[in-house]
Amino acid sequence: MNMSEGTHTTSSGRAGLSARGVLLLCLLTVVFEGYDMVAYGAALPAMFADAQWNLDAAQAGAVGSYGLIGMLVGSLITGALADRIGRRVLTIASTAWFSAWMGVCGIAPNITVFGFGRFMVGVGVGAVIPLAASLAVEFAPRGKEHRYSAGVWAGFPAGGVLASLVSLVLLDSLGWRWMFYVGLIPLFVFVPFMIRYLPESPAWLLAKGRVDEANRVAAQAGIENPEPPVLGEKVGPRALFTRHAYLATLLLGLLSACGLLLTYALNTWLPKLMQNAGFGIDSALTFLLVLNAGAIVVPLIASRASDRIGPQIVTASAFGAAAISILLISLNVPTGLLYVLTFVAGAGTIGAQVLVYGFAAAHFPASSRAAGTAWVASVGRVGGIAGPSLVGLIVAGGAGVEVNFYVFAAIAVIGSAAALAVPRKRTTTSTAQTVTTAEVG
Repeated sequence: MNMSEGTHTTSSGRAGLSARGVLLLCLLTVVFEGYDMVAYGAALPAMFADAQWNLDAAQAGAVGSYGLIGMLVGSLITGALADRIGRRVLTIASTAWFSAWMGVCGIAPNITVFGFGRFMVGVGVGAVIPLAASLAVEFAPRGKEHRYSAGVWAGFPAGGVLASLVSLVLLDSLGWRWMFYVGLIPLFVFVPFMIRYLPESPAWLLAKGRVDEANRVAAQAGIENPEPPVLGEKVGPRALFTRHAYLATLLLGLLSACGLLLTYALNTWLPKLMQNAGFGIDSALTFLLVLNAGAIVVPLIASRASDRIGPQIVTASAFGAAAISILLISLNVPTGLLYVLTFVAGAGTIGAQVLVYGFAAAHFPASSRAAGTAWVASVGRVGGIAGPSLVGLIVAGGAGVEVNFYVFAAIAVIGSAAALAVPRKRTTTSTAQTVTTAEVG
């Protein structure tokens, strides 16, 4: 779909996107978020070989975690500001931010500057992630929320595939720095388009009393008008820890922590681990490509099942499949089967994290959706931060490659259990509308 074909002009003269246009713009932005975060893992073997930098495993793991610390900060920024200044401004600013800092990483003269650049990239990426999830669900036609959310988040592993392909093309010919120069594309292409076309969240406009504007944006996008919040209903972060919501809030956070630990540990270290297992650099990078390919395909299928039977069983099953496949990767199996297992592992780890964001965004009501998805993303960052450093310490300690996969499988089992334990949403009816909250007990 051409995004310009999905635009409409508002009465104020500024064009707005249709629901599919919003989905596509969020998708393309998330593709480059995924690219930016996976580019480091794809470039890492070449960076190890760069005599000027003299990297060791512990340093490499720490730098991988700097980006995740930045993402934690970015998620907290979104939680604090999204319900105050709006989704649109924050989405545009965050996209420009992470793209500009990718360029800084490309010109970094030493590991200190590079590590700081990765932290700043993470701030922008972490801010955009909950915003994109929230916008995708809000602009989805009724009954297609999980498909829209999964469609957007399939962009993250698609970015991982893109990073793997770019590394296969550019690393030998132009060097690892060009992996980061490619990350400047959103700054010069997507941000100008967002400034002109990206609409504000109708639910946010309504909460600010801009009823006519909210209804106009909804009409242009082809979605139902947003419903006003229930009188006396807690909104924003306060709604996350009410008596009915706190257990789901905590479990979704744990689920996200497991998913992101696996996502970033694998995306950062899989090429190097496979190199250590005896594969050549091109084969090691191909494993990274296959990992992210699995994360693209399966969530798009699983999201349809989530819309029919709910995300709980689907997400738990994905983590369970990941645990089994990762455990089998640690065994001495033929290379062809190893690629299949890596595909399944990508589907059940990175792909499962795609489902987690959709799970969270659909679970929280509109009045606290941005804060809820920001919370889930923020807690997830704790796991994500631990992932690259944990593997770095295991590698630096001289443990066998298989030890890393044993740890990954155990974490996937915890994620599956957390998904099964999330309480169902409770539906209560008022005379004005239906409100959903998390049911406990």
